[in-house]
Amino acid sequence: MEDKSNMLTPDGRGPLSASVGWGYALAFLLMLFIFLILLPDAEGPSPWDAVAFQKGVLEMFANFRILDELADLSIVKVADVGKGILKVDLDLVSVSSRKFGWAPFLISLFFVSIALFLRGIRQRFLASHFKIPSSVRGQISTHYFGRGINLFFPFGPGDLGTAQALRQNGASEKPATQVVYYNRVFEVIGITVILLGGLIYLGWEGAVEPFLWTALIFAAVVTLTRPLGPTKDKIKRYNIPARIWGAFNGRALVQSLKELRSKPQLLFGLIILSAITLGIEIIGYWSIKQAFSSPMDDYILMKDLNFIHFAIAIAIANIARVIPYTFASFGIYELISVFMFRIFGEGYLSATTVTLLDSLLINGLTFVFFLFSLFLSKRPSILDTWRNFFDQSQVKIPKEILQPSNPGGEKNE
Repeated sequence: MEDKSNMLTPDGRGPLSASVGWGYALAFLLMLFIFLILLPDAEGPSPWDAVAFQKGVLEMFANFRILDELADLSIVKVADVGKGILKVDLDLVSVSSRKFGWAPFLISLFFVSIALFLRGIRQRFLASHFKIPSSVRGQISTHYFGRGINLFFPFGPGDLGTAQALRQNGASEKPATQVVYYNRVFEVIGITVILLGGLIYLGWEGAVEPFLWTALIFAAVVTLTRPLGPTKDKIKRYNIPARIWGAFNGRALVQSLKELRSKPQLLFGLIILSAITLGIEIIGYWSIKQAFSSPMDDYILMKDLNFIHFAIAIAIANIARVIPYTFASFGIYELISVFMFRIFGEGYLSATTVTLLDSLLINGLTFVFFLFSLFLSKRPSILDTWRNFFDQSQVKIPKEILQPSNPGGEKNE
């Protein structure tokens, strides 16, 4: 019988199932941290103060324009009128009833949809480069199939799902894997271009603090991961540069860029496309922020934050989407985004509101694109994809490697 105790992650620290459980638990713990610790501090004397917590959460609900619906559901009561657990002040009701900006909301849907579509186009160019035999529709839609899987499972099994879908459409294993990896590479490059452009615009004095916090947040996020595939490199937990290099598979990253140098037009074209894609997505996030503001009443979320600071915060938060430790990067993306908005002087309340709006927008549209991909052509089973990812992310490590042989020279059984 096979010894299941040896089904370990490549670093020998235990089965992948423990990491998966931690991935889900971490997501919810981070969101609890945001709601219970960070958010109430906006108005209260202490993050543990019950009155501060109630006021902060209700004010966020007011920003979402849903207090009337909560009152109808008897969750809140307005000025002691009606039934409900929490009492809502009339001033919060006036905030909740402000006019909703349908025009910027539709603009946000359009721009984020275009950004998602351009990511599929980028995969189409890569698939064409690697001569993958599939229709344009099939090559593009496989990207949304993978992104959709990542909405439900941690650690990014959607990459495997995309590769499997490409193979199902006629690609061999190596080109399919290369397309998926290169698509991630150019996502990283797009983030880097936007981030560097923003920091250069801020100048030396303005960019120092955001850059330092960026480095610290980035290092902290990367240290949360565990290697999820066979690796010959033994990376110490606190060797931050090595862990960052390993998380992004630095050797393959450098090699892939060297290979693409043979086609400079494709290389620079995809770099420009990646930067434009992220820029369009950021405009969509900015637009949904404006939709939940009310310029007619002079009530604007993050009124004093300029677009460059906003773009830098979103670019840094998108790092969490490149290395998805939790399902839909839930919790990690929101935490990084909130902290970055705080660095630029915004309050926890407005930062959390805007961050949640951004997450609902991108994840909601990703789910819609995912559903479309299921109808466009035949797709692998989602559960089978997850099982394959789980199996491929485990390696059998012989006991003699984990345990020294006996002094008498006999090997462990």
